[in-house]
Amino acid sequence: MKKSLSAALALAVLAGPVLAAPAGAAPAPASTMIGARDAQPGFRILPYLQNPKADAMTISWISETADPGTLTVTGPGIGNGKGRGSGNQLKLVSVPEYLPLMEYTQKELDQSIAGLVKGSWLKANSNYKHTLTVKDLKAGKDYNYTVNQGGKLHEATFTTAPDADSWEDLRLIAFSDSETEPMGRVEHREWELNPANGYTEDPEQRPGAGSAWAQKFGSTTRYGDFTLRYPLSQDTAMRENMAAIEAADPDLMLISGDLVQGAGYQPAWDEFFGYFAGEHGDLASNVPLVTALGNWETYAGINGGYGTPEDQSPAVISRNKYLSYFDNDGDPANPAAKGSYYRTDHGPVTVLTLDSTNGEPDENTRTGTLSGEPFSGDDSNLTAQNLSTDTQGEFTDADYDKAYTEVFAGTTAKDSDLPNMTVGGAQWKWAEAQLAEAREQGQIVIVQFHHAAYSSGVHGTPPNHEHADNQSGTAMRAYSPLFEKHGVAAVLSGHDEMFERSWVDEDGDGRGFHSYDVGVASDGLRGELQVKNAEGVYEPLRFNTHSKWSAAANQPETWATDESGTPQLVDGGLHYGHLQIDIARQGSGAQIKLSPVYLFPVLDADYNLVKTERRVYDDVVEISIGADGTATR
Repeated sequence: MKKSLSAALALAVLAGPVLAAPAGAAPAPASTMIGARDAQPGFRILPYLQNPKADAMTISWISETADPGTLTVTGPGIGNGKGRGSGNQLKLVSVPEYLPLMEYTQKELDQSIAGLVKGSWLKANSNYKHTLTVKDLKAGKDYNYTVNQGGKLHEATFTTAPDADSWEDLRLIAFSDSETEPMGRVEHREWELNPANGYTEDPEQRPGAGSAWAQKFGSTTRYGDFTLRYPLSQDTAMRENMAAIEAADPDLMLISGDLVQGAGYQPAWDEFFGYFAGEHGDLASNVPLVTALGNWETYAGINGGYGTPEDQSPAVISRNKYLSYFDNDGDPANPAAKGSYYRTDHGPVTVLTLDSTNGEPDENTRTGTLSGEPFSGDDSNLTAQNLSTDTQGEFTDADYDKAYTEVFAGTTAKDSDLPNMTVGGAQWKWAEAQLAEAREQGQIVIVQFHHAAYSSGVHGTPPNHEHADNQSGTAMRAYSPLFEKHGVAAVLSGHDEMFERSWVDEDGDGRGFHSYDVGVASDGLRGELQVKNAEGVYEPLRFNTHSKWSAAANQPETWATDESGTPQLVDGGLHYGHLQIDIARQGSGAQIKLSPVYLFPVLDADYNLVKTERRVYDDVVEISIGADGTATR
């Protein structure tokens, strides 16, 4: 159980009541009333799956009242006469844990959002977590389960991971940067266009200022130019993406960070779970979530952002709200990290999830605190001497640790949950050991973390570059030799909110790994970083020379006027989507197919959404895997 929040500091930081819950207890919150409704029996968040194994599954849900819930599971091996159940049925009763961090702050209660009825997005101000792990299950088998919470029933199914030697095919879906929030119900994000090759050779182009498109969806300015907004709101984009993912019937969902638009902003979590285990869908009740921390998981939104050097508690509270929702078996040698980095084995596949939110020494472009030598140009000039060390310049490790001891009374800096990704640190050593073990076991290895190490986007340049970024993922390139050594097949990240694939072969031996930015869940639709050339014209910087494909650079738009005289997008361009990873057994090895899926919006003459079509960009990658789990070509 998480340590209790210091009530005095919480009142100051969160501007709302937070109660400390002693171990094993579930006290009532200070108030269950928010002005919208009182706490109700049943589910605030439907059951969601996590920490999947071949012989176990963890099921969590959130209620608004302190009533225990009952989990009933049926399936192979259950009720074997050893006191675990009767017949083929097992019943477990939950012990609710009150989550004081999830109480609404006064700023959240008072918030107004243009286009929405004030407070219409709020729920009851009460959160009780229920977590049960079902053990001694059979590998690769289907199980039915029902959760009874306060007289409300939710039925679902799950499938345990197959045995590494007994499987035929698997499907993983990967995406990042959903960044959910209530404003997403009405907000249409920027829709960038590459100035160099944004269109096919057809003469028609996007509608301009004053067009029906601009009037309906809005516009903004990017790199000094008029830019249309995307026709789908963030909310619609997320719903369409989730519908396509559910239709794909995946075995696992990998989310490489930035789940919410600020983890310290409770309405963002309400929105997130609404798509995965709530009013909009319950896919997470049937398919396990494998998630990573992103920079937005250290951001508190209207409750203080990243905080300040004098008070970094918003970042501490944000991270620990995330860690309260997700339970994973982390590094036993570093329990303070609370499972922020962890390993998931699913049959022949090992997924290593790393925490890329902090590195040492700390760097900050605003204060000129840099560890690498300044340089310009592309990454062909990147050396061990000028490689950056940190992925965010918003707070230092020491400031975070100090705030942790103040937020969680009775702790010391050694108890801080913030690990670093630095070479030789605890996370590095754990990753090195897990990679070596997975290779010995002949596993296919996929790694995910948030901050893309190879990117052509706004976060692609390091903090010591001429065109610096304060939250660059470049420091994560320190792991590349480790990934190459142990035959990692693919690395999944986000952060730059673009679809991009890079090929990494740092030692030049012809064997490497594919690195993806899959940050196209439902937030920004960004293109490449643009900088002014000698003539003062914006053009792509393309710092990342490893880039082999991106939707921004390689998928130009095609426009045509329909029979009603309305300009319509026919194909190409930036769209929301996900990466579909299909793994099929092939003799003693396997074949991996990575398909960049996008949801193309089909609009009528008035630009109303008719439907989205599942399409695949022109960059499907296939990898042959040998018996040892590494790529053969």
